[in-house]
Amino acid sequence: MRFYQDDAVLLAEVAEFLDRGLRGGGTAIVIATPAHLAELRQHLAGFGAPQGQRHWFPGELIMLDAAEALARFMVDGWPDERRFDAAIGKVVRAACDTGNTVHAFGEMVALLCAEGLYDAAVRLEQLWNDLARTCRFSLFCAYPWQHFPSEHQASAFQQICHEHDHVCSAGHAPGEAPRDVNLRLALLEQQALALRGEVARLKEVEETLRYRERELADFVEGAAEGLHRVGPDGTILWANKAELAMLGYRWEEYVGRHIAEFHADADVIGDILRRLGAGETLYDVPVRLRCRDGSIKHALVHSNGCFENGQLRYTRCFTRDSTERHLLQIAHREREALVAELSRSNRAKDEFLAMLAHELRNPLAPISSAAQLLALAADDPHRVRAAAAVITRQVGHMVGLVDDLLDVARVTRGLVVLAREALDLRDVVAEATEQAGPHVRARGQQLALDVSAEAAWVNGDRKRIIQVAVNLITNASKFAPEGSNIEIGVRVGVDDVELTVADEGIGMDAELVPRVFDMFVQGHRSLDRAQGGLGIGLALARSLVESHGGSITAHSDGHGKGSLFTVRLPRWRQEADIRPPGTVDAMPRQGGQALRVLVVDDNRDAADALASLLAALGHEADAVYSSSAALEAAAARCPHVFLLDIGLPDIDGIALARRLRALPAASGAVLVAVTGYGREQDRADTQAAGFQHHLVKPVDTAALAAILNRLAVLGPGGGAASASV
Repeated sequence: MRFYQDDAVLLAEVAEFLDRGLRGGGTAIVIATPAHLAELRQHLAGFGAPQGQRHWFPGELIMLDAAEALARFMVDGWPDERRFDAAIGKVVRAACDTGNTVHAFGEMVALLCAEGLYDAAVRLEQLWNDLARTCRFSLFCAYPWQHFPSEHQASAFQQICHEHDHVCSAGHAPGEAPRDVNLRLALLEQQALALRGEVARLKEVEETLRYRERELADFVEGAAEGLHRVGPDGTILWANKAELAMLGYRWEEYVGRHIAEFHADADVIGDILRRLGAGETLYDVPVRLRCRDGSIKHALVHSNGCFENGQLRYTRCFTRDSTERHLLQIAHREREALVAELSRSNRAKDEFLAMLAHELRNPLAPISSAAQLLALAADDPHRVRAAAAVITRQVGHMVGLVDDLLDVARVTRGLVVLAREALDLRDVVAEATEQAGPHVRARGQQLALDVSAEAAWVNGDRKRIIQVAVNLITNASKFAPEGSNIEIGVRVGVDDVELTVADEGIGMDAELVPRVFDMFVQGHRSLDRAQGGLGIGLALARSLVESHGGSITAHSDGHGKGSLFTVRLPRWRQEADIRPPGTVDAMPRQGGQALRVLVVDDNRDAADALASLLAALGHEADAVYSSSAALEAAAARCPHVFLLDIGLPDIDGIALARRLRALPAASGAVLVAVTGYGREQDRADTQAAGFQHHLVKPVDTAALAAILNRLAVLGPGGGAASASV
């Protein structure tokens, strides 16, 4: 076994070793790294060869890659005896069977040591020794010294040495001394190498420590926060640049003096020194410090003590200008102001929602009256139709108000999308008085109408203009005495149509008139008018009127002299395009085949009512209350049209639509979504699922009747185009 530092010296020795075997006609087996294999070939070729012969030696040279050889018998980092025998033992035995000498050089154990697998290296040496017991050969092993650099590898080094007959350290050729002497020399050389490595590491650690100390000193000296060290008697021992700069002192003016000289409050510094001496750690203690220019600076001190054998050696103090705390206090006050503003905004939001809820209740009064009329006059067709028309109109208005609740921000910012159509303002006023009538009558007031005989056409959003008119009428009623008159006028001008609402109420002071349309602005209210509004109706009215290209103004001759509100909207002149709004009773089934319609909704009342309505229109309509029942109906006798709720409990409407589309019998059916979900994303989802139409609850029965009428005339296949309401 040979330990080496210089590859060139090693390879020269190995070449001589191989020469001794090959010169006598023997076999040389070399298991080494590719670089060493190449250099050994050059060494052997350098010995020359007789003319006419390829090599100078008559023997056989076998060269193997050490890493490839290891891979053939290593299993999970450990030499496998059976595989070693198949990979290496077989080669060695074949060479020995010739009866000639066999010289082998191996670096496989050295490769294992390079990977830190010292136990595996020892085991491999043992396998070589076992092979030597049955075969006669000479083995030359070589190990670089760098594989055993410290005392940690001493044990592995000794085990490897003991597995060899001969051990040579660097600079000593084999055979110069007995085995035990060579072994001791090798062990001593390894120990010396390890000691030299430890010395080098200690020097590196010391240099690193000195570097870290310099780095720490530079960091502390250049820290942005003031730092100083105080002895147990209160003397300042050291201070960094930030500490001196904060107070304005030079080093000699500050260091070496008692810390109390720089504190404006003797009792505070006395308490600090006492607590530090008792072993306490102080956090952000407020102090007042004397600066060199005589000023007083507020600061925060953080400090703790360094103790040795129970005795205080010094204290470490961190000083921070408390301007930061003042800034934090200011920020805290600003935060409180912001929270207060957010609270006010939140209250404003709540008030706005309350106002919308109030507006939502307005249609409930005529709906309630109409419902009672239906119960009392069920046998009077004329009254039934009239009550049904009231309910239809007021439900439509409620739907619009619910939409407002879902989009408050757009309403208050004037970003409402208007559904414009041709409107006769006289009809709008009639619906508005119908909504506001119960409130007016409850106060014993009378509505006086002065409406133009000429049609007052405007191009606007019906529910929004009704909302404006109702706001003005109810506002007049709230601020007018009981039993008084409220005058409503509609006049047609050359370019605009005018709506006026006048009351005999408390009126407005001159300074209130310009601000009456601002959000949450109200005049004085007495206790009996505590319910007189939230101060948002007029602001919302102005926003809606201006979004129609119109204007709204207020006038009052003073307190107690009533108020006059005037709305002007651009006149709509294209009378030829004007069509009165349709109603469901104006749209009966217009010929064609009667359709089979299936209503699917887990709300039984809603499903049954809609099915009854469709049956009254002449269609064959049924209602089921679950997705599974709908699938059974589709399989038994598939309807032409499915009206599907989306929020079904067992299988949602989207999934149900996809299942229906997969059924051959229902593949051509028309699917109509009837749902409370009306966002653009909801409409996109239903369209992607195969719905042709999307209707939002409560269903616009006129729109539904129109869809069914077209399908009845064109046949169910004519409803492929999608639409939404």
